Amino acid sequence: MNSFAVVNHWLHLISVIFWIGGNAFQVFVLSPFIKPGDPSNETLLKISKRFTKISLFFLIVLVVTGGMNFGVRRAGHEVIPPGYISALAVKIFLVVGMAAFPVFSLIRPVDEENPSKAFNLPQAKMNLAIGMIIVFIAAMLRQWQF
Repeated sequence: MNSFAVVNHWLHLISVIFWIGGNAFQVFVLSPFIKPGDPSNETLLKISKRFTKISLFFLIVLVVTGGMNFGVRRAGHEVIPPGYISALAVKIFLVVGMAAFPVFSLIRPVDEENPSKAFNLPQAKMNLAIGMIIVFIAAMLRQWQF
């Protein structure tokens, strides 16, 4: 057993759990409580903004450990099936699309007069849906024999 590969895969999975779990928390737990004019709205928006910042850390871990996972998986194989490469490319494309949301939300200034715009429910729902597709593709790639 390759200890490095186990720890690397574990870090990758933990990052996925926190990133997608955080999105699920925003969609299913946080968003029902965000209502215009509610005094606790500001606290909930701070939670959402903090998650966005933390998710960038998990994104970096995902990119680094994902590349290492591919290197470990490929070790000892001369040829990788084209279907595997295509599925991996789709997964990477979706991760990049999903990662664009927190990156751009840090770049975009928050409207101080209307802080409720800081939390974007359709964006959180899209992130959750894309994340679930990414996890499905990851499970498919894990079972691929080559």
